[in-house]
Amino acid sequence: MAQNFWTAIVAWTSCFVATIAISLLTRRDKSDGELKGLVYSLTPRIKDHELVWYKRPAALGSFVLALALVLNIIFW
Repeated sequence: MAQNFWTAIVAWTSCFVATIAISLLTRRDKSDGELKGLVYSLTPRIKDHELVWYKRPAALGSFVLALALVLNIIFW
């Protein structure tokens, strides 16, 4: 088990260092218009106020969370 942890630590550290190095060494060639749909902050938000409740992520997530809570209380 210790070998697995050390292997994971070395792999994560090398990946982290490589990501930082590559990010610092490359230029930004794309404009904000070309990054729309790829970068979260540049992607337009979808308005879901007109959708039915089961097609809205927040409403569906709240329903599933409430259902899981009820089932946990029942089968405790």
